[in-house]
Amino acid sequence: MRTAIGAAGGAALPAAPGRTHPCLLANPAGVELARKRAAGEAWARRILEKLEESAAGLEKAPLPVFDREWWEEAGKKPWREIYPEVNFHTSSAVRNPMSSMPEVAIAHALTGKPRYAALVRRVLLHYCDYPFVGVHPDLGMNWSGWCGAGLRAYDLIFDTLNAADRRVLDEFFERALKAILANDEDWLRGEYSARFNNHHAHRKRFIGSYGLFYGRPEYVNYAIEGEEGFRDLVENASRDNGLWHESSIHYHFTGVGPIAAFATELANAGHPFDLWNHRFANGRRVRDLVTGPVQTLFPDETIPPIGDTYGRRSKLPGALYFEAFNANPGPVLGWVLREAERPPAVLFRKNLPEGGYPAPALHTRLWPEHGYVALRAQEGAGYWKGEGYSAFLSFDQDSIHAHRDKLGLMVFGRGVHIAADVEAVSSARHAFSSQIQRELNRHTVCHNTVMVDGKSHQPIRRKLALVDFIDSEDLKLATVADWQELACPGVRLMRTVAATPGYVLDIFQAASGQEHTYDYLFHTFDDQGSFASGAGSEPFDLGAGAPWKWLRNARQRQTGGDWEVTARQGAVRTRLLMAGEPGTRIITCDFPRRDDFSPPAIPMLMARRTARSTAFIALMHAGTDSLPAARLSCRRDSFGLLRVTVEESGGRREFITKALG
Repeated sequence: MRTAIGAAGGAALPAAPGRTHPCLLANPAGVELARKRAAGEAWARRILEKLEESAAGLEKAPLPVFDREWWEEAGKKPWREIYPEVNFHTSSAVRNPMSSMPEVAIAHALTGKPRYAALVRRVLLHYCDYPFVGVHPDLGMNWSGWCGAGLRAYDLIFDTLNAADRRVLDEFFERALKAILANDEDWLRGEYSARFNNHHAHRKRFIGSYGLFYGRPEYVNYAIEGEEGFRDLVENASRDNGLWHESSIHYHFTGVGPIAAFATELANAGHPFDLWNHRFANGRRVRDLVTGPVQTLFPDETIPPIGDTYGRRSKLPGALYFEAFNANPGPVLGWVLREAERPPAVLFRKNLPEGGYPAPALHTRLWPEHGYVALRAQEGAGYWKGEGYSAFLSFDQDSIHAHRDKLGLMVFGRGVHIAADVEAVSSARHAFSSQIQRELNRHTVCHNTVMVDGKSHQPIRRKLALVDFIDSEDLKLATVADWQELACPGVRLMRTVAATPGYVLDIFQAASGQEHTYDYLFHTFDDQGSFASGAGSEPFDLGAGAPWKWLRNARQRQTGGDWEVTARQGAVRTRLLMAGEPGTRIITCDFPRRDDFSPPAIPMLMARRTARSTAFIALMHAGTDSLPAARLSCRRDSFGLLRVTVEESGGRREFITKALG
């Protein structure tokens, strides 16, 4: 292991320049540019006005009181049980107002007003009394966040402080460094999670920033070349030319953000190593980790909520993309930022997007290293109109932020999300360890897939199989399969999804030598929070245990024929139509948007069958007018194939896939 400072492996870095201040959030040239902008450009003056208003509020804000004894009791408990306590004492209860100090320091840099420097000084000196205690995986990341903010603020007001102040602050940041390094070594000994975790990026950023600030090249080298440093992370946490590996696109930015921020700090400090553009092994680059997620977006520019998202439907983070644009101006980044609010730090940046940028052309795409497929019936720059249908299908292995959602499907069409991957928002301070995240959000019941015997899928350590992939002019089709019965022991699963100009067809097969209860799961959005599913349903008891206790107002009806449910989002009506099968039970219920069950709910259904083998055949489409009549039929042919026919709007189309069972 390359744990010791000065013993980091990898390539030797170029010699660093001599220490100057500021050198992290900005450099002297950047400060001069920002002052000119604030004096002469309206947008920059608006940023300065907001900074001054924020500083005025912070001047009156109370400073946190540090509990020195909390660890005496918390330390007696297993570390997996104390996430909320650790989060409170090392993050949520202490990080403010320290985390706000860079903005106050920017106000000082722009105006030279002593009151802002004095406020930063007062807050920084208050935090010098903070006790760095505890042993837990989250400590290093939590401390790195607000301590790093303090270091960046210190950097901007450095010349206003006397020697005595600097000595006290230097002692504090040295204590922070030692505590974060100790947590780093805990991770490197394998005490906690899998390799190449996003936590490493946060700790390494603080360590590297410390090295730049204090002119200590050994710490800069450790951040980049040390074990689980930025080289290791870029080379091993990257997948598919720019996606983070932890089974959550939301967590992509948790890992990439600190790396990109340190790349900016290296450039601001005049360091000759270009972390933004350096080609590591296999051509992996930080710049690709910024542009890569653009290719995953739905037409409304939301990120597919794969894995942990805590109920958020996020878009690309503007602040990171402004830094990326400054390092590598280009049309894709310019397009991402076309309507983004400019954060204060852009005042220091030479390159800012100006004028119009063409929308990137998105097409049907396979991410083979991850196990994702995006099927896009409307492609090119016109994709962003959202008029066509697109489907996002996952057959990924599980990493730390994965859900039990194998063969999960999301569908977008006619401007709305038709099949939505959902989570309930937690009111807990630490969402990752919250009850609803543990009992509901990671369970298979939250996802558009098939659940067997009411049980969540098993974690899997390898990708599932890609069986078919068709990317023709008017058909985008993929088949993925669990041949080895990894997700549901004893059951083979296979899903074929086809995106066409008129609809998305879903063929989900399950086969076993034993009888099982199969639930086809579907979630969508509706303005009123429920399906329009017809009459004849009766109340149904889902059960009192997790995850069922989180679902409300369950009803069921039985049918052997074709059936459908509809929902409405604004002017758009969506429909799920399923081919009939004797003995099918249609169970609808309310999935919570929040753990307090505040309305509206998210409509959810389960199409339930008990059999050895079955095939769920469904059609999804949407429109602002009345939806056309459609009919589904299927048969097995002599070649062991399942042949599905879709008749809609006077047209007829056939699809084939391997038959299970």
